[in-house]
Amino acid sequence: MIRFVSNAYIYLAQRKWLLLLVMGGMMLCCVLSLSSMKLEERISYLLPDDKSVLSNDLDLIQSAPLQHRILITLHAVNDDLVGVPLAKLTDQLTRTMQSSFFTKVACKPDSLNPNFFIGLRDLVPSLFSNGVQNAVSQAITADNIAKALTSQKHTLGTMEGVLKASTIAADPLNLHRTALQKIASLAYMKNLRILHGVYMTEDGKHSLIMATTPVMTTDSRASVALEQELERISNTLPKGVTWTVLGAQRYTAANALTIKNDIKTTSVIACIALLGIVVCFLRTKQVFFLLLLPLLSYCAGAAAVATGWKPASAMTFGFGPILVGMTIDFGLHLYYVLGSNAAPKRDLLQKASVPIVISGLTTIAAFALLMFSPVPGLRQLSVFITIGLLTAVVLTLFILPHVISGHQGHIASKPLPQFSHNHRAAVLTVTAVVFILGCVGSSQLHFQDHIRAMGVRPAALLQAEKDIRNIWGIKGEEALLFASGTSIDEIVRNTSDSIALLSPEDKKSVVSLTPLLPSRQRQQENWQHWRKFWEAHPSVASTVQAKGVALGFSKHAFTPFYDFIHASPQAVTVGSLRNLGIGSLLDSLLVERSVSPQTEIDVEGTSGLPMAATSTVGYSNFSGVLATSNFYTLISYLPDTHTINSVFTPEIEKKYDVRLISGSRLGKELASVLTGTFVRFIAYAFAIIVVIILLVHRVVKQCICALLPACFGLLMMGGVLGLLNRPLSIFSVAGALLVLGHGVDYGVYATHAIKKNSLGTSQAIFVSGLTSLAGFGSLLFADHPALFDMGLSVFSGLLAAMPCALLVLPALFSKDTISS
Repeated sequence: MIRFVSNAYIYLAQRKWLLLLVMGGMMLCCVLSLSSMKLEERISYLLPDDKSVLSNDLDLIQSAPLQHRILITLHAVNDDLVGVPLAKLTDQLTRTMQSSFFTKVACKPDSLNPNFFIGLRDLVPSLFSNGVQNAVSQAITADNIAKALTSQKHTLGTMEGVLKASTIAADPLNLHRTALQKIASLAYMKNLRILHGVYMTEDGKHSLIMATTPVMTTDSRASVALEQELERISNTLPKGVTWTVLGAQRYTAANALTIKNDIKTTSVIACIALLGIVVCFLRTKQVFFLLLLPLLSYCAGAAAVATGWKPASAMTFGFGPILVGMTIDFGLHLYYVLGSNAAPKRDLLQKASVPIVISGLTTIAAFALLMFSPVPGLRQLSVFITIGLLTAVVLTLFILPHVISGHQGHIASKPLPQFSHNHRAAVLTVTAVVFILGCVGSSQLHFQDHIRAMGVRPAALLQAEKDIRNIWGIKGEEALLFASGTSIDEIVRNTSDSIALLSPEDKKSVVSLTPLLPSRQRQQENWQHWRKFWEAHPSVASTVQAKGVALGFSKHAFTPFYDFIHASPQAVTVGSLRNLGIGSLLDSLLVERSVSPQTEIDVEGTSGLPMAATSTVGYSNFSGVLATSNFYTLISYLPDTHTINSVFTPEIEKKYDVRLISGSRLGKELASVLTGTFVRFIAYAFAIIVVIILLVHRVVKQCICALLPACFGLLMMGGVLGLLNRPLSIFSVAGALLVLGHGVDYGVYATHAIKKNSLGTSQAIFVSGLTSLAGFGSLLFADHPALFDMGLSVFSGLLAAMPCALLVLPALFSKDTISS
């Protein structure tokens, strides 16, 4: 390889036109690829897309209808806007919000069926559980029958009675209230009331608008557009009224805008820092070609990503300063070696190419492993940096020697420092102290265990979430129980049976459709209980009739009620519930997707799922048999507590074909993924690098010398993260690979310099280290956690690896000792 580089130099030196042709072709290819590049800031690029448990759980969460719900709370700041004025404004604003951003906007319930209460009464036989039976038993006592009929008589004497006459005749004992209680239990907003025709709090100071949007929470571009639309609407609010808006899309938009701003900020800071380095250390005309090296490498890496992904992640290019700082290292090393003495350029190139090739191979090998990452953003980053580094190595070895002559000055002739006994002791003492601090910090290192910590969480949005929860009585952290299949009866039964495993106390906090929509088998059992109940109470009808006549009702006033208790019960279906006018409530708990016959359905609920209900669902005549083109998901809401999480073990979930997903569970899954990814990638990268180093040096001391800066850098990276109580994230894992690869680069350069007594290496390591620190350090000014984590991990690692190569290695090894 080394002879090939020197021969290629001689060959190309006589054919400068070929250099221009190659450079022109490379630039043309980059321009063509970049011209068709499309960028997006999708948050999904930060999430695993494999078939892991975490990936499947994230897909399931995306299927929840609440992911498409925007909650808008209007606040009456002035007292004169409380109540009716706020209600009118809410209704007016709801009408103006109809646009392509919202498929449905509601500030009040759906129009109820005129026979809503009679329809509720008809549900009672199918819902006749022990609790309902006890309530009905209380209602049919002689005293309660008299009280109920007295109340109904009073109601008939009002305007309300005119409208409720048929309901009173059909249900004089208010049996419908038992079904109404089950509907009320499905409300997850405990403080929600209907005042003046709209959703309001009881004091009339706050109103609610619920908007459904087709915008996906993973679509950053559409989320930003939605955020702009919300901003436009907020500007139309009259004085004295404010609003609070909560929706998952707002977090997506915040992440997208943060990334965009971070790219601008970090790029400017990196450029300023690099310009400062140029002014201080590279005041020469050759600097143009040295800076052209990272520019072309950046373009090549970007072109590779643009070719492989359409659209590509904008965050990938947020790591551009990293690639710039890494690729210029090769050119700087060549620059200082070529100026180290007056030997022929071919000989100097041959001397410089050895560490350049080794360091390039180790860094590329380490970072290429991320191509096997389950996170698409890391795969793109791997291609971006790998292709960029490969381009930089090729340009450094074959193009750069023809356009630069090397550093002209005495500093390029300086070898690595030679220490006296006292200085060596001082260096090693300081190193030992830093080593101990690194060990202490690394012992406190922990992995990221909250999925929301992967993105930006602006204080304003967190406060909005807190305010809306407090105003409407929404509970804190919740777990979602998913049951999926091709039969509604099947998923209802599985959900009901699994919830039955909970303690009575935990069951009180469950929001599920199953109490209102029992399984077919359960309804049939309830029908039997219903019939036996009335067989055991044959005198109820005569008691109602006698009490009614005594109060002035006609003898046949309650004939519809008598017919009802002896008639065959009607099955409760999704269709019958929709006919009552509670379709919106159903859509928040039951999701349907229509699929073609060729589509393979994963009945265990681990495949892609729908994002919202798309059509009316139900089963005719309670057959429970549905067309194979329908796929359903039933979602229940449970508290995210340890006791509930412990009930839904993998065995229970498999038995009942359900899946419980909670914030605490996702955190554990994320930590598990990060732990496995970190250990696996670091182990593989270290093994590959060790093999490369052994093949080149074949001497144990030289291998230790080459690897020591990388190991010291990794230790300090872990120490800094641990001392700052900063968890190890997905991008910290990528940063660890960069520290490993980059640290080995410094070790290889220093080992080669010690072994060959090479000149110019110390300045090359120092200046290239500064450029890398400038690139990674610029990410410390980023607000997005992914960019910041990468910057902090690599900056802290290289801040230890560079001094280790420049000071510690010369203090430990000499030309004589390293070769023995």
